Amino acid sequence: MKKVTSLLFFVFLLAGSSFAGELISKEAVKYYNEAVKLQKAHNFDAADILYGKTLLVDPYNTKWQVLVLNNRGVMLAQQGFKKEAEPFFEKAIEIDENYAPAKLNLALIYDERRSELDSIKYWLKALNIDLNKLKPRGFVIGNLQE
Repeated sequence: MKKVTSLLFFVFLLAGSSFAGELISKEAVKYYNEAVKLQKAHNFDAADILYGKTLLVDPYNTKWQVLVLNNRGVMLAQQGFKKEAEPFFEKAIEIDENYAPAKLNLALIYDERRSELDSIKYWLKALNIDLNKLKPRGFVIGNLQE
């Protein structure tokens, strides 16, 4: 009887946590979508609060972390705080190195704030261009056309 009770408790625990996870994700989606609307309306303070709630509701979800970091960086850049926006994009890329919006946003910031060389290097990264693959592997001998 103890085994059956323990097994039922375990099943209910798994089902309950799965259901709770679903509710948490739905709540995070609600907060995130509302924050995006507010950000598009340039209500940055209210948007930032809802981005914070998104992370509060689902704190271990790296998808939310990347999205929120990128959008917080965009809000700072839109307000003219480009230097302060850089770390948000960098952190988003650190979490997900393939997240294209943060790469492109950082490239735009580098284009304005850094040297042309830094900017070019970052555009190559942002556009997933590996310069080493494009480089010739040996010397090219030119032919003389007659």
